[in-house]
Amino acid sequence: MVKWSILACSLVLVMSTVPSHADGPGDVLQGIGRAMNGEPPPPADYRWHERERAYWREQHRLHEEQRDLDARRRALRDDRRYNEDNGFYGR
Repeated sequence: MVKWSILACSLVLVMSTVPSHADGPGDVLQGIGRAMNGEPPPPADYRWHERERAYWREQHRLHEEQRDLDARRRALRDDRRYNEDNGFYGR
């Protein structure tokens, strides 16, 4: 029982020292560059979830628009081929 409680306490201690949100290498290098130039760090971004959702909504809208354009293009091509095959364009 003592062994398990020591293990649990050490696990909690280790997990509390691990950062919950690690920065990518680009973010770290930008932060180092700003610090070397004496610039203040950028403000924390709390709205990245909203921007990510807006980005995906826009992507879905663009994909839907592209599907509509492709369907219209296919219909025009099929219509042209039908007319060419049936001699409506005066061969």
